Amino acid sequence: MSKEMSVIVLGLLVALVPLSGFPESGRTALIAVFGIAIAVIGFLLRGEVLARGSKKSDSHPFVESSAAPAPAYHEHEEGAE
Repeated sequence: MSKEMSVIVLGLLVALVPLSGFPESGRTALIAVFGIAIAVIGFLLRGEVLARGSKKSDSHPFVESSAAPAPAYHEHEEGAE
């Protein structure tokens, strides 16, 4: 099972645990375990995304474009066309 699918399944389990017949302490423990598992998988997925992004050194999202600057605003003169 992929990490993405694991997050989806664990999220569904967290949503369904309160509706189950487990006693209160069991529900609390299951929600805590599922939540920790979601957090760990999330950190692993984030690491993969950051590692994938570092390979593309020239595509940083906050680098200014190299296009020519926009022309300065000039007021329209009366009679000029």
